[in-house]
Amino acid sequence: MSTQLHGSQYIIVIPKGKVNKNGRKGRMRLSVLVVFLSLAWFCIYVWVKLPRKLPLAANFLLFMAIEAVLTNKLTIIGFNLRLFRINTWSIPHFLSMILHNDFTITFVLLTFANIYLHTNKAGVRWAISVYTFGMQWFLGAALRRNHVLIDHGWGTTRESIMILSVMTYTLLMGKLFQRMALREGWLR
Repeated sequence: MSTQLHGSQYIIVIPKGKVNKNGRKGRMRLSVLVVFLSLAWFCIYVWVKLPRKLPLAANFLLFMAIEAVLTNKLTIIGFNLRLFRINTWSIPHFLSMILHNDFTITFVLLTFANIYLHTNKAGVRWAISVYTFGMQWFLGAALRRNHVLIDHGWGTTRESIMILSVMTYTLLMGKLFQRMALREGWLR
């Protein structure tokens, strides 16, 4: 699959004969959705099993703050700057992108904030930072490998800077909501 610029629109060129070993095109597309659904459930499960978390109200506010940034990131980088294209011509691919953006990355970042803000040990903070960065990197690579996202000038340097920026934003907002919880008495 490749993309070609034709005027001001991108045209997607899908090679002929792209079928799975059973001769069916639909099953290949559906397997993408299963993979990203499994990854979303894994990330939610890791967050749910944390022994210590921020108060529920703080986690809810942090979830909403992360969602706002991730949605705006996709809009600005994908639609305005056109540095990547979201696969909207396949429903399973598009649903995979929604799962990725709304659940997988959000719960990876929530796990990061909850662990980082509840420990003073430098080793644990480094470990969760590496896990968060690596997981976002892996998930981004999986999106590209499965043709959910198609790059048009979005490279590893920009991806790394964006991951670090979102991680920093998550920590700052998590710290703010943690202080609000302490001041307002939202503790469990």
